[in-house]
Amino acid sequence: MCTTLKNLPKEFPTAIMDIVVGLGTNTLTVVRGNTTDIKSEDIFEIMCILSENNIQVINLDLSTQENKDRFYRFLKQGLDTSEERTSLILCEPLECENLLFEITVNNFIHRSMLYIFFWPHGEVSKLFLSGIKEAIRVAVITNPRNAVFRLYYNQASPNKLNHLTLVNWWSGSLYKSPSLPPADKVYHDFQGRVFEVPVLHAPPWHFVSYNNDSTVNVTGGRDDKLLALLAKKLNFKYKYYDPPERSQGSRISGNGTFKGTLGLIWKRKADFFIGDVTMTWERLQAVEFSFLTLADSGAFLTHAPDKLSETLAIIRPFQWEVWPLVGATLLLIGPALWIVIAAPSLWQHRKRDQLELLSDCCWFTTTLFLRQSSTKEPSKTHKARLVSIIISLGATYVIGDMYSANLTSLLARPAKEQPIGTLQALEEAMRDRGYELVVERHSSSLAILQNGTGVYGRLAKLMRRQRIQRVRSVEVGVHMVLSKRRIAILGGRETLYYDTERFGSHNFHLSEKLYTRYSAIALQIGCPYLETFNNIVMTLFEAGILAKMTTDEYKNLPEHSRRSDPVAESDTKENKDPTENAGTAQVQPESTIGLEPVSLTMFQGAFCLLGVGYFLAAVALATEIHLHRRRTTRRMITPVETSTARRSARIIYLKQQFDRMFGILYVFIDRALRHDARE
Repeated sequence: MCTTLKNLPKEFPTAIMDIVVGLGTNTLTVVRGNTTDIKSEDIFEIMCILSENNIQVINLDLSTQENKDRFYRFLKQGLDTSEERTSLILCEPLECENLLFEITVNNFIHRSMLYIFFWPHGEVSKLFLSGIKEAIRVAVITNPRNAVFRLYYNQASPNKLNHLTLVNWWSGSLYKSPSLPPADKVYHDFQGRVFEVPVLHAPPWHFVSYNNDSTVNVTGGRDDKLLALLAKKLNFKYKYYDPPERSQGSRISGNGTFKGTLGLIWKRKADFFIGDVTMTWERLQAVEFSFLTLADSGAFLTHAPDKLSETLAIIRPFQWEVWPLVGATLLLIGPALWIVIAAPSLWQHRKRDQLELLSDCCWFTTTLFLRQSSTKEPSKTHKARLVSIIISLGATYVIGDMYSANLTSLLARPAKEQPIGTLQALEEAMRDRGYELVVERHSSSLAILQNGTGVYGRLAKLMRRQRIQRVRSVEVGVHMVLSKRRIAILGGRETLYYDTERFGSHNFHLSEKLYTRYSAIALQIGCPYLETFNNIVMTLFEAGILAKMTTDEYKNLPEHSRRSDPVAESDTKENKDPTENAGTAQVQPESTIGLEPVSLTMFQGAFCLLGVGYFLAAVALATEIHLHRRRTTRRMITPVETSTARRSARIIYLKQQFDRMFGILYVFIDRALRHDARE
């Protein structure tokens, strides 16, 4: 049977005034339920006495659904702007139960919101108590006898849930001030309360082994130590359990659900979650975060660059832009020397075999470039020798020595592929070289790709072509990078760096820092002990204890994992500040590879070049043999023409000899006659 609240107790306005003044608020919303029929004079009296104490009063009547929606919009506005909302709700117990249920369902819960219910008669019902969540601030005023009012509060005991504790009373005046106990005094000691905390396997934050009976065994981790420290300081106990989806959760989906461990906190099925939880705008719509426990950055991990082919080592000392210039120099320096030597004979019209001279100049300059000894100079003039000296110096001390030095360095320390260190390089590798990018499911990295623009949006678009886009954990992704060379994983840099140390840093390449990310403890919205957690975490962070706890996790790694013999080198540009990232060793070692002795394997390119030379020589020899045979065949086919040509050549030769003999005889006779005439 539904009753109606018609009259308020006689001293009720004065008691409300003292209680509200003791709360320290400057605004009070008086809400009359649908089951009230209170006289306007009583409400007016409450408003007047509050106004006299500089307390603004907002009067709302929930007699219609429209008015109730207006009240909920008022609460939603205060939730969005973090303004204080103190509501005095006057109605019958049944309607109080319904209103509390609707407020909880709509999640109008925050530390800045206080709901004061007036329970007109009888004890507070069990149904009302069962609907009180710990995060919602609920106070109940009762009137056990005339001129006496008792004030109950749900956040007065740190280890009792769904319970109202007597915290104050009014009998002519308020017993003590403030009206309600502050949260920092209530929750400084949890009095042995037991929390059930979800946990995920995420080294180095938690090391978890899963049992067949759905239980978990946490063997260590930085955040396990942090939780143990909080429990010792605040006097509470905790019990880990395996969450259903074994993921963190990224955001509220379109159908109004939030998956993962953060979804349990959003549904108020879990009190808090401590781990590598990155603070994002999407997550802030569902949970609250404590003071940061880690200042980190985003990064992606790829396999370490492979060694470049040793066969091409002989051409690697110079970049490809240099080789055309070297070839052009080699081709042009011979004709240039020929011009220097042949220029005087050309303008003096001397007869000389210029083709033979050009050939000698080209071969001479080639031997200089190849650093071979040559005694056949094309010319013994001073100009030619000066040019030859200049060419020898340039070929030997500039090109030759530089090439030899670079080649020796490359053979002693083999070169490697260009590492992928930026998002632009990763995008190019995914588009042109078949690389794939994976992320942890329901993680902040996934949210960045889904909501990002620019290069992040393009990476997300390229990921849609992949068969596998999301992995269960970062550790699984690191295993994929280790086993498959064309895989990259995006995540927190600290987590990725720790995994590289676990599985051998020589096998991986960690990119540059992409963006800043902060991790913290996730709690329910309106959690009353948030400030208590913040004070302790802030002290630990500022004192460097959190950084020390993180560093200790690296020291716990086996020595063979942290300093194994490298098989590849990761050439990254790292920040060398030792105090960065909470004092952790973020800088990868440049390389532990020593100089290697020169072996025959390193001379594959030289042997290949020698083989190419032998092949070209064989081709030239075969070509000469073929031309010689063709020439011989032609002579055998035309013997008449050949004999005629030989006779003509002999006749011409004999004629030249006779002309020479007659010339000599003529000169001799002429000299003899000239001598006789003188005598």
